[in-house]
Amino acid sequence: MSELNEKTTVLIVDDSLTIRQSLRAMLGNVDITRSEVCANAADALSRLKNRQFDVVLCDYHLGEGMNGQEILEQLRSSGSFPLTSVWIMITGERSYERVVAAAEVAPDDYILKPFSSQMLLDRMELAFNRKFFLRPAHEALMSGREKEAVELLQELLPKADTMVKKLDVLRLLAETHLAQEQYDAAAKRYGEIMQLRVIPWAKMGMARILHAQDKPEESSALLQEIIEEAPHYTDAYDTLAHNLARCGQFAESLAVLEKAVSLSPRNFRRLCLAGESALNAGDPAKAAQFLEKAVQVGRNNSGFGPDVLVDLLQAHSEAGNTDKMDQVANQLSNMFKNGQDAFLPHVCRALSLLGRQAYAEAQESLRQAAALLGEGRLAWRSGVRFLEAVARLPPELEGYSGAAWIHQLAMRFVRTHQDVEQLSAMTRKREALAQTIHDAYAKLQVTNDEAVALTKDKNKAAAAQLLYDTARETLNERLGMNACALLLQQGDAESVARVHEIMGWLPLEHERVQGFQRTLDKLHKASSAAEIAEE
Repeated sequence: MSELNEKTTVLIVDDSLTIRQSLRAMLGNVDITRSEVCANAADALSRLKNRQFDVVLCDYHLGEGMNGQEILEQLRSSGSFPLTSVWIMITGERSYERVVAAAEVAPDDYILKPFSSQMLLDRMELAFNRKFFLRPAHEALMSGREKEAVELLQELLPKADTMVKKLDVLRLLAETHLAQEQYDAAAKRYGEIMQLRVIPWAKMGMARILHAQDKPEESSALLQEIIEEAPHYTDAYDTLAHNLARCGQFAESLAVLEKAVSLSPRNFRRLCLAGESALNAGDPAKAAQFLEKAVQVGRNNSGFGPDVLVDLLQAHSEAGNTDKMDQVANQLSNMFKNGQDAFLPHVCRALSLLGRQAYAEAQESLRQAAALLGEGRLAWRSGVRFLEAVARLPPELEGYSGAAWIHQLAMRFVRTHQDVEQLSAMTRKREALAQTIHDAYAKLQVTNDEAVALTKDKNKAAAAQLLYDTARETLNERLGMNACALLLQQGDAESVARVHEIMGWLPLEHERVQGFQRTLDKLHKASSAAEIAEE
């Protein structure tokens, strides 16, 4: 759809019945009649999850719960809002200009109250025109054709007849390169943007590149600059907090997130991060405050799941709040009834027992969890909760196996030196456990270095075999991904079968894993075409 017309679908999100009716009347005045309304964030999230609209008109303030900016951030992060759709924020506050100028996830446009039907139509048409210009690239990205999207954007760049369109194209190019881990290409595009205009989100892109390259100190220095220049840029706080946590600086990470929460107090994801950071910093009481607010805000949130309740259970367990601990444990028990996650229920039972100082029983629950460390997919966060529970066991317990369990965990999860620092800091100053993590990393490094040496000697088959064998034994993501890359280069049936095997436990949301899946799909289609031709 290249223009607004009677077929245009619009969702109106506003907590005021009068304004909802007024907006529908305004749209009707310009022959846009296919509009729907909802009164709060929960309804909007549910509606947008199940249906696509051409335009969303959303009020910034929606009373209790998430505001319009937080709804947009969540939808964009989850991929629930199509790139081709238009989001226009409506607000009566001129101060929103500061918010949107420092927002990494920004609406396509915003309009200040009061406004007329014609003014609303004009702003919608301008936003639609920008979306239509980018539509070919957006459609390619939405269908997973990133290479084609980059080519289309490069063709669009000289056709951009306004500064805004040029910035749109450059930003989409930079973000696509960054998602594909093409860091040099992404940095080049962000550099071009900053030559045109110094924009906080362009600096943020450079900080994300440094973050992805495991350069937390350099990334943090740039993030500090962004925060000084744009103190409302909450995404910069989040990434800075993550960098600090990666280096084991949990108290500093918590302080940064507390500032971000004060700016955006109803953001579910940020409240969860603050609670997790407080746990890591050894402040369970403060963790419980953040996490209880997250549960209150996020009950109707599509991102709400057991993780926030597991963290809240841990907070109450460490603080000795047994009554509240039991309440959360009962809620989790109901969520785990489907039996999809066998690991976390054992960890949660251990947390409840640790809260009562029933160490022998807690150790038995952790033993049952440890038996699952070598199976299927296991989230980093679940592994961390297991580690922190093990660190609370007295090492003098009969049958204590903490070091062996942590060695297995580290062999599975450690990828970089920052992982070592972060996990070591979570051992609660248990030197033996921290040393176990360092030893596991050293062992993994030897394997990786041997594979690199074999590759340099043009013996990729031996390198792939070494990585495959070790990855299969440890389920280490870094080794698994490196093995997939080499096996796909060989491309024979056995190598492809091994890639399928490894993909069975790699994280599907990782960009690199998604790239492997696209390569596998292309190989399958090529094989099918060859079979058809042969027949």
